[in-house]
Amino acid sequence: MKSFAIEAKGYVKDMFSRHNMEKRTILSLAGILLMGFAISLFSLSNFGVDPYTSMNMSVASAVGMSFGTYQLIVNTVILIFALIVAHRGLIGVGTAFNMVLVGYTCEFFEKLLSPLVSGAFAERIVLLAVAVVLMCFSSSLFFTANVGVGAYDTLAFMITQKTKVPMKVTRVITDVSVVLIGLAAVFKGNFSEIKNIGIGTVITAFCTGPLVTFFNKHVSEKILNVNY
Repeated sequence: MKSFAIEAKGYVKDMFSRHNMEKRTILSLAGILLMGFAISLFSLSNFGVDPYTSMNMSVASAVGMSFGTYQLIVNTVILIFALIVAHRGLIGVGTAFNMVLVGYTCEFFEKLLSPLVSGAFAERIVLLAVAVVLMCFSSSLFFTANVGVGAYDTLAFMITQKTKVPMKVTRVITDVSVVLIGLAAVFKGNFSEIKNIGIGTVITAFCTGPLVTFFNKHVSEKILNVNY
């Protein structure tokens, strides 16, 4: 616990010191664009996307709105709430990148690549594997840049702040909640109609930590010369 507190303190202090801001901003932007691309591969694999994206894709489809626009609206609502309730240090230029670009980048690459995807099972496995690696790498770049968290990520921070429940627990709570919301939006008694939830959702919710840590240690932290 003591080492965690020291690491967290160093993380916050580093964010407010604002050194290497040009490199941090570029790293954050690159991470977000790569994240959008990774999510498009998850979607094309048809094995499910991350929990937050699954909710937004499902609800957007149910209300007849584009995924990018719907996600931007939801992110804006969450961000306004976070600005009122949460620590202002959570919000930065990276938050804006995440809020605006992930959904539209995903839509762009999905439309671009969908004619090239046959839907064969082996091809879907490859798409899922590449998506997992790229999602972890992009997450590592984004969080190491440390210029603001994503709007959705602030929810778990706020719950932890108000309830003192550990962050690892509140994140699972928020992820499960958004998946259930997405299911409620599209489920009409036929499980075959559910297209955005699957093994890819489970992997991104529970199993990506070690790979993100690997990229932190061997790539992202070396770029910025930091050690969280």
